[in-house]
Amino acid sequence: MSTVVTSFLPIDIKPKPYFVYSKSPILQHKLLAAAEAGFDIYENEYNKINNLPYALKENDHISIQEIFIDNWEEFKAHCASINKPIRQSIIKNVEDMIDCRNFKKGYLFYECPNCKDIYIRGLSCHSRFCVSCGKKYRDARANKIAETCILVPHRHITWTIDSSLRNYFQKYKELYNELFEAVNDVLTFVIQGKSKAAKKRNERLGFISTLHTFGRDMKHNPHIHTLIAECTIDNTGKKKPFNYFNYDSLRKSFMNQLLKRMYTFLKNNISKEEAQKFYILKSKIYSNKKNGFYVHAPQIQCKNSKQIKKIVNYICRYAGHPAMSESRIIKYDSENKMVYYYYDPHEDDAILDENDKIGRQYVTESFFDFIAKLIIHIPEEGVHTTRYYGFYANHSSINIDHQPKLYKKHKIDKMKKNLSWRDRLISSYKYDPILCHCGHTMKIIPELCYFADYSKEDG
Repeated sequence: MSTVVTSFLPIDIKPKPYFVYSKSPILQHKLLAAAEAGFDIYENEYNKINNLPYALKENDHISIQEIFIDNWEEFKAHCASINKPIRQSIIKNVEDMIDCRNFKKGYLFYECPNCKDIYIRGLSCHSRFCVSCGKKYRDARANKIAETCILVPHRHITWTIDSSLRNYFQKYKELYNELFEAVNDVLTFVIQGKSKAAKKRNERLGFISTLHTFGRDMKHNPHIHTLIAECTIDNTGKKKPFNYFNYDSLRKSFMNQLLKRMYTFLKNNISKEEAQKFYILKSKIYSNKKNGFYVHAPQIQCKNSKQIKKIVNYICRYAGHPAMSESRIIKYDSENKMVYYYYDPHEDDAILDENDKIGRQYVTESFFDFIAKLIIHIPEEGVHTTRYYGFYANHSSINIDHQPKLYKKHKIDKMKKNLSWRDRLISSYKYDPILCHCGHTMKIIPELCYFADYSKEDG
């Protein structure tokens, strides 16, 4: 059950012709009818057919759901045999994801009022771990961030920790709160510091922090991404530009605040012996990290609303991406229980010369290690991985209602509307699922829909 990482593809995959399912003779009558109804209807039907699960599978699309369906019970049994319990939040999220779109759990029934063709859609699982449902959750979170931001330049700050601390976060999930609060401590002190006047006015920055627990290689690597408005606002509503951040001060202050908070938490929640071990580690980190922890906070030109929206949208997408995209999975060998995938090292991002880059890394991994790497990043139930601070906080005493917003209300309303399952399919895959090949829109038939939780069979 070892993991092998190489700079070359370790298996020989012969490319095969792209499978166009819409060319199947059994479907030609639908495409002909769609063509008669108009070009847009034909194009919609063409895209709908070629995005069916069967068509995707024929084109070697590998889903994370498929890997878990095949191996989850065996993985659970193995964990039980070695007395390694799985968190309940993990079990719930994974098993919900496995049952996503499972007709046994319920479905919606649509019928065309013209030709009587039907469309049946399985119910969503609403698990953040699910590729499809998780994307909706992340898009909703991105919309909320966009709705909150005011019309001022913003900056992206990344806060990282020493690798020797990662095991503590993995073992004690409550430490993630201390990580968030350490960032809050630093950015509050940047503005208020020792100034009694600034504290009295409650002068604050506005920022939104998102927790990432993974690197591109999927290993446990907790860090915080912060989107921060480059201005301060106080209780009177007075706004002042603020765009200077002292890197040395940020690094050292962040390290000091995090280590202090971690030690206080551990001292109150673990044995004296373990707390003493952390104290020794803390002292060692102070000796070795004279410049503090790595904090990246580049200033990006934001002269107009278009540029500001660009940086905000980038951070929303970046902070919301999952630990593993299915497009990175090269092959799933179900017979030998192996998964092959790749990642591009983060270190290469800042290197311009291609010859100096590490290059794409290819991973060969057992299903056990692959599943273990993925599920460790599932948060506890009810834990918010994105939090709002300063004048962006939900219960802030500073009123920003009168501040010009980055996005107008009609744009936010449109973004929210696009979260519906139908609009997301149109946006992502270029087809309307309930637009019939005859050109009519299918209607839901309530009496033919099925909801397992309320069925007689399930009691």
